Amino acid sequence: MTRSMLALAMAFLLASSPVVLMAAEKGQKKVLLVHVTTLLDRNEDRTALVFRVVAAGLKKGRHVILLFDAHGVASLKIGRWFGGHSTPIDRVLISRQDRKDLADMLGTAPEEIPDIYGSLLAFLKGGGVEIWASKRALELAGLWPDRFDQITEPASEERMMELLGRANMYLAY
Repeated sequence: MTRSMLALAMAFLLASSPVVLMAAEKGQKKVLLVHVTTLLDRNEDRTALVFRVVAAGLKKGRHVILLFDAHGVASLKIGRWFGGHSTPIDRVLISRQDRKDLADMLGTAPEEIPDIYGSLLAFLKGGGVEIWASKRALELAGLWPDRFDQITEPASEERMMELLGRANMYLAY
């Protein structure tokens, strides 16, 4: 057997091994990373756009990662005067039309869609969306360790690089 034939046989065996096939299958899932660097609050247009993009990504079968960073972590700040337990996006209602549109994108009834964006965040996480927040941005905003919505996972700079590296598609707000 010549060296080239032996190399070809080895390449065939390696390519058909279960480990290589599993790695190839994992690589087929497209990942959309939505990078939120601005405050989501009463500016309903920007807030609605972020969640519509997330829903559209899910509709297309993408794995969606929502990463809050820079000033975007302020969207997750818990509390107001007198110790309230809501965040800025907890105080933004989802319009009837947006609930209908989101329901269409997510393949559910409009009644299943929460009526505020803070609850929609939890709803989406339950549907498989990864939700992260830059740990350093949380620290700089004075929200670390316990003044931010714990639905998010804190991400170190190394974790953020890993998340960005996994993304096939990227959109920043």
